[in-house]
Amino acid sequence: MSVNSSFSHTSMAYPILRGYADPEKAHEWTLVECAIKEKTERVLHRLNHSNPEMILASAYIFSCKELYEILSRYVLINPQVKVILGGPEFLGDNEAILRKYPWIDVIVRGEGEIPLKEVFEGKGYGYINGLCWIDDEGRYRDNAKATLAKMEDIVPHYSDLFDERRPFVQYETSRGCPNRCSFCTSSLDTVLRFIPLDDVRKHLQKIAKIGTTEVRILDRTFNIKSSRTLKLMQMFREEFPQLRFHCEVDPALVTDEFLHELKQMPKGQMHIETGLQTFSQDTYDTVQRRSPMDRTVKGLQILCDLENVEIHGDLIGGLPGATRESQLNDLLALIALEPAEIQLENLKLLPGTPMCEYKEIVAAPTPPYEVLRTATMNYDELTQVAEWSRLIDWYYNYQPLQIVLINAIKRKLSFFEEFHDHMRSQDAFAQPLNPEKRFRLLYDYLKKIDETDALFDLAQAWFLAGFSPERGLFPAKINPAQIPDGAEFICGQKEDSKVKRQYIYKYADKELYITYGKGCINNKKTSISLWKSPALVLQD
Repeated sequence: MSVNSSFSHTSMAYPILRGYADPEKAHEWTLVECAIKEKTERVLHRLNHSNPEMILASAYIFSCKELYEILSRYVLINPQVKVILGGPEFLGDNEAILRKYPWIDVIVRGEGEIPLKEVFEGKGYGYINGLCWIDDEGRYRDNAKATLAKMEDIVPHYSDLFDERRPFVQYETSRGCPNRCSFCTSSLDTVLRFIPLDDVRKHLQKIAKIGTTEVRILDRTFNIKSSRTLKLMQMFREEFPQLRFHCEVDPALVTDEFLHELKQMPKGQMHIETGLQTFSQDTYDTVQRRSPMDRTVKGLQILCDLENVEIHGDLIGGLPGATRESQLNDLLALIALEPAEIQLENLKLLPGTPMCEYKEIVAAPTPPYEVLRTATMNYDELTQVAEWSRLIDWYYNYQPLQIVLINAIKRKLSFFEEFHDHMRSQDAFAQPLNPEKRFRLLYDYLKKIDETDALFDLAQAWFLAGFSPERGLFPAKINPAQIPDGAEFICGQKEDSKVKRQYIYKYADKELYITYGKGCINNKKTSISLWKSPALVLQD
């Protein structure tokens, strides 16, 4: 059974565990999948229809609540069913969970291939590494961590991993991470194991054949082994130009060779996530992150300057030693590097991680285990960081508004903090904001502080976002004349012989020309192009 965050995701565990634990196909397997928002009754119906003797499921912080609700009902329908659970939710002490949910027969701590195979072979629980259970006498039994399987034994069972119904494929070319970051579950698996390159090629060939175009590489650090990484990138570029790859890179490990290869990639083929987390070397030292901060920042700057690769920068709020001021400075420093996307999330104390032992950090006792206070940040300050995260999603990660926010901060460094205070005063964080509402809230604030340059930026973003040129915040007029010589082209299609409409928007002494033509931008059938007036060019 698999409880996914959305329909787009699917379980990697099912085909791998099925092939590894039951190579002779002695048992009949059925995958029952659902999304976390799906009605429990519908999932129960599918489970009951399959009438399982055993249920296997992985639990994550985003799905364990729904998983427990479904299974706690199903075991009442079918009391004889055996339930075996695994996944990241069970990397810590599992006694409390087993006693709270007595219908769980056994929990697997760590990778499930070998423990599950040995269960199927009839080996007693007491002889299987990684199992946790309550014995017949009511005692908690814990066999530590599971034995790791060899990648060459796992690889053959990838054959049924890929589903053409999904918009993307999750795929791992390696397991393990040499870092010791105390907040991360990857620190518990330090043994690096790699899928042979020939097997990676075969898997990508199958992915390409079924028509999927996006591959999300799950390796903890894609560039951990330079020679291998270069060969993979060459393979991506030369053999699979139709595929788009998303992977996580350590900026401190960006070498000249890696950078050279990255520059050769077709624009848009690589989307890179960088787990910077903080700009503080002291925090890196405290959480046992090995990457030197100076090399990390330098590598991130180099990556963000590339024009052919999208960079996603991550920050964590509430790490040891962080204050509200340092969190804001980290965020502004990352914005200044202008990555394509920014993710800011408050720390979560994940089960089994060394950070769970940090007495100065207090977190919620239930998933997602979000930090509530630290020695240097109180609850309100952490709440503000969570609100900054929403502002980033609304205004930075929404492409039409990104440059508006960046330019506003360049003009005035305190803009982000002051805009956050304004949004708080409007109770904006109590509700989801659709794109038009985001525009209107920012428009009202810029009007309030009389920020004319930012308002003109906002007008450009309004048109590029596809909002009406005739109605709304920035009404424009039909322009019967030609765009004047010397006007500065901003974006879109400069030479478009199939212009359908042309507008002019005037603001103070500035003019903006908007043309609508045939083409495709933002997944729409209409292309939008913008020019600035010659007078504005002179002012720039």
